[in-house]
Amino acid sequence: MPLTCYIRQAEALKESLSAFNQQPFLALDTEFIRINTFYPIFGLLQIGNGDGEWLIDPIAVTDLSPLCDLLGPKGPIKVMHACSEDLEVLNPLLPDGLGEVHDTQIAMAFLGQGLQIGYQRALQDVLQIEIPKDASRSDWLQRPLTEHQLQYAALDVRHLPLLYQTLRERLQQQDVWEYYRQECAEVCRLGPSIDPDRAWLDHGNAWRLGPRNRAALQLLMAWREREAVQRNVPRGHLLKPTTLFELAYRMPSHNHDLLTMVDINPRIARQEADAILAMIDQARQMALENCPSPVAPPLPREISRVFDHLKRAIVPVAESLHLPGDVLWRKRLAEKVVLTAIDVDIDAGIEQIKGWRAPSLQPVMADVLRQHDEFIQSCRAVRRQVGAETTTI
Repeated sequence: MPLTCYIRQAEALKESLSAFNQQPFLALDTEFIRINTFYPIFGLLQIGNGDGEWLIDPIAVTDLSPLCDLLGPKGPIKVMHACSEDLEVLNPLLPDGLGEVHDTQIAMAFLGQGLQIGYQRALQDVLQIEIPKDASRSDWLQRPLTEHQLQYAALDVRHLPLLYQTLRERLQQQDVWEYYRQECAEVCRLGPSIDPDRAWLDHGNAWRLGPRNRAALQLLMAWREREAVQRNVPRGHLLKPTTLFELAYRMPSHNHDLLTMVDINPRIARQEADAILAMIDQARQMALENCPSPVAPPLPREISRVFDHLKRAIVPVAESLHLPGDVLWRKRLAEKVVLTAIDVDIDAGIEQIKGWRAPSLQPVMADVLRQHDEFIQSCRAVRRQVGAETTTI
């Protein structure tokens, strides 16, 4: 049986570091709680090296700085499965990041097993190993942790080294290992933090608002972002997207009007009424030339034929690279390319294809987009007409 160490003392943490010396890679996972907070609350760190697992209690061992060299860029490769949330948990500990991260969920996708295969399913499909799922949503902040929780946590990294090695061999056999490494380098990192003053641009209905209504939405969403971070609460606990839009559209001027807003938290309506109404009044008084610029409307339904042609065009490219089409041409990338082609020009759209995809995809995508140049120009004209508004919606 593999050795499992549950570490609750600083001295034991320092002593455990010798187990990881000269390791080419380490399996890594975290357990956390994120229900009523903006930031995840760290509950447990699991490290595995193929011979055993080390379960490190960040509540008992409050100083995890001895791990910084090991888990930072100078340390070995970190192997994780679906790493995005784990990276967010570890970010306060490792401001310089984790260095090279290899994600076995991405490896499964590169091998044609689906884009978001869970860890349990990956173990079943690749190694014919079954592990329980029932502790994933348990309370990882309770102390003491139960034996069942500790066993579950250990299993999360016990088989990960073998899974990784098996997938690595298959990726190398298909000659896509270097593509995989570059994809991990691009994907397995935290994105930039949200700029509160630009948060309003991500509201799906912002394009429906007039100048001062947009100003209200911008002020309200910037306030929500800053307050959520400062109070460490989910954004929706302050103002939901539906509430934000209705506030910006109706621009109420009295306290009692807030209680009639869609989905508004009555406590927020009472406690934050002065702040909310002050922001709305500020927007109401704003000069038109100082209001945020219009947001272009959604693309027309007819744009789907462009996406269909692009998707068909990548089929032979994907086959030549021995990659699944949905890995080579991700939906988000397709949308970014087409949207940029419409809002700027086709060359700018093609430049959105970067990294290992660029040499193979750029020429093919450019040909398809130029075949639809007339339609793209008509979409561009419609989106640029958005500026002459006289109503709020």
